[in-house]
Amino acid sequence: MNVLFDRLPWITLGLFAFVLYIVRWAYPRPFPGIPYNAASARRFWGDAAGLLEAVKVTQDPAKYIFQQNRILNSPVIQMFLAPFSNPTIIIDDVREVKDILSNRTHEFDRAPRTQDAYRALLPHCSLVKLTGPAFKEQRKFWEGVTGTPFLRRVAEPKMYQCALGLIELLRAQAEMAGGRPFPCFEDFDVAAFELIGEVVFGTPGEAIKNTRNEVLRASRDTIQPASPDSLAQLPAIRKPEMCENVSFFISTVAKSLKSVFPTWSLWYLRQQPIHRQRLARKNSTIDGHIESTRAKLARLSEEQLKELEETSAVVTGVRRHLLARLRQGQPLDVKFPKTVQKEIHDELFMILVAGHETKAVLLSWSVKFLIANPEKQEKLRKALLDAFPERSKGEQPLAKAILYTSIPYLEAYMEESIRAANTSPRLVRTTTTDTQVLGYPIPKGTSVLLNPYIGTKPLDIPESLRSDTSHSSKGNFESHWDPSGMDDFEPERWLAEDGSFNPRQLPRLAFSAGPRMCYGRNLALMEFRVNLVLLVLNFKFERLPKGLDSMESQQRLFRMPRQCYVRLTPL
Repeated sequence: MNVLFDRLPWITLGLFAFVLYIVRWAYPRPFPGIPYNAASARRFWGDAAGLLEAVKVTQDPAKYIFQQNRILNSPVIQMFLAPFSNPTIIIDDVREVKDILSNRTHEFDRAPRTQDAYRALLPHCSLVKLTGPAFKEQRKFWEGVTGTPFLRRVAEPKMYQCALGLIELLRAQAEMAGGRPFPCFEDFDVAAFELIGEVVFGTPGEAIKNTRNEVLRASRDTIQPASPDSLAQLPAIRKPEMCENVSFFISTVAKSLKSVFPTWSLWYLRQQPIHRQRLARKNSTIDGHIESTRAKLARLSEEQLKELEETSAVVTGVRRHLLARLRQGQPLDVKFPKTVQKEIHDELFMILVAGHETKAVLLSWSVKFLIANPEKQEKLRKALLDAFPERSKGEQPLAKAILYTSIPYLEAYMEESIRAANTSPRLVRTTTTDTQVLGYPIPKGTSVLLNPYIGTKPLDIPESLRSDTSHSSKGNFESHWDPSGMDDFEPERWLAEDGSFNPRQLPRLAFSAGPRMCYGRNLALMEFRVNLVLLVLNFKFERLPKGLDSMESQQRLFRMPRQCYVRLTPL
């Protein structure tokens, strides 16, 4: 006892030293040679406290993060976003971001933070894999779903019919609203899901048609507000169960990514009963589609299976795995191994998640730009009527005409919408080796946030600091910044002097770049074009009352409008 008492001061001193070490380890530890906020480096929470306060107001973390580059007047800075963590490097220079994504994937790869967020939901999906042989093989396997032949043969007619269904729903809602504004994001969301659901599973949806029928039935008995500026009373759209599940999982991932401790936050959210219930229903539905498709195709002869036309993503995945079985001399009439089943399952679910969210968010922003810029709206409508004169006779242009007629101002409007919407305001990578960016040394294993937004005036950077690949690709674009400014919505910036569309006017990073570019890009652009053309030809988007016309954003998986209302005059 006396011995223990004698040693007590040393034990106390040791515990104090240990606690001091832990506390010191929790505080920011800046990397040498990279600018940072000195006050943040002295705070336990580093930059996280300022970020969380800003997000309460703006709901847009990227806006605050990249503002720090301007405050510190450096294209490369470090921020301290969580205790017990290394600094995060922030890069805000379009040329270097494009170069990193396209040419330096051996130095910058998928970040663990992003992998962890999606791995819990999609552990076998290509999205969470590093850029190695397994990733490339899986991407190549599924590229058929977004390749030109599949899109033209399968997706094109489906997206046209879905877009016409959306037009009829909006027309019914506009008539019921009687000139009053009404929300439209859920309409865009469900319409997008119905298309991607049909592309993935081959089964058409009924939610848009059913909602239109409900609107027509309710129109006779619903009393609308007296004020033409009040929101119209409309029946709520009923989302299909799988659409509800997708929206739920999107919000779960988005919540975790906003947290200072995303892994812990995601673990907590996954323990909730509602999460387990929705996960079980999602798994049951997708696995049921896979197994029923496998059983159906397994009854075909070898020749029939080889000649089978792929009519949906699930048919593509199942058929190609069955063909691999044939090459290996394995039987077709047994269920897939768990690894194969899970890979097909996760890739299909990723297409569902990304495919419908991309279109709904992009279409929402484009409509807001139509409302905020009535002169651009009229200019676009005139260009479309010149291209499709049949619309003045009450006929809708056909899908192929919409997709393959050259209309420079339409292409410029789409590109400017994509640029201004900035739907993916930050891309996350991790350094796989010690490296440098613009002369700043970045250690291996560091999280890096890249700003893909084409709109912020670049800081002055000596050419000597740029990489060789950045030098060699400098001429790939006319400019990396419009000297007249890029805060305004100006489709004309994408037009050449002769009036043609110039896709090389500025870099385009909305769908990322390089080997990890979004492979659903072509499908998203086709959907966007078809829907935008039909919307502008069928409706005039009127000004909204104050309070419903905010251009503020919020962050989900993508940067989306906080408000999305329309006041429509059918044409």
